[in-house]
Amino acid sequence: MKKPMREFVRNFLINNVTKNDIVIDATIGNGNDTLLLSKLASFVYGFDIQKLALKNTEKLLLENNRDNYRLIHDSFINIFNYINDFKGVVFNLGYLPKGDKEITTLAFDTIATLKKLLTKLKKGMFIVITCYPGHDEGLKETILIKEFIKTLSLDFNIIKKENKTNPSAPLVIIIEKKA
Repeated sequence: MKKPMREFVRNFLINNVTKNDIVIDATIGNGNDTLLLSKLASFVYGFDIQKLALKNTEKLLLENNRDNYRLIHDSFINIFNYINDFKGVVFNLGYLPKGDKEITTLAFDTIATLKKLLTKLKKGMFIVITCYPGHDEGLKETILIKEFIKTLSLDFNIIKKENKTNPSAPLVIIIEKKA
């Protein structure tokens, strides 16, 4: 994630996650979001389909003396097999940085998961999505997510941060439940 987007997400999480919250990192990658969330929340559930992501994240969390997490080797589409009570969910879509670029999040899985998550959101809950339109599946995923959020009711507040001059740059979409 490019620095301005990373800072935008970081600031949002710092201002919206408390020590009383349970949060989900739906795509742990190398563990940077998981580490931040573990410092802000009471507990973090982290998901990834790649063993390398789990290994990298576990190492980072242990190096930082974190113990308020559970890493799960499974796809985010199965979140509700593990947890139903949470304050927010963070998605950092695409592929594992420095990993196999052929293994990516998939647009239809992401949309299906977002639909399920939105049924659980109550006032004050959120979903943070960082999209990467700079590769084929990421572009497809970004387009579908942008179309999907247009269909949401007025019960949701949508915050979008994107680089208007570079269409392949990462962008962030935050969905918050208003009422």
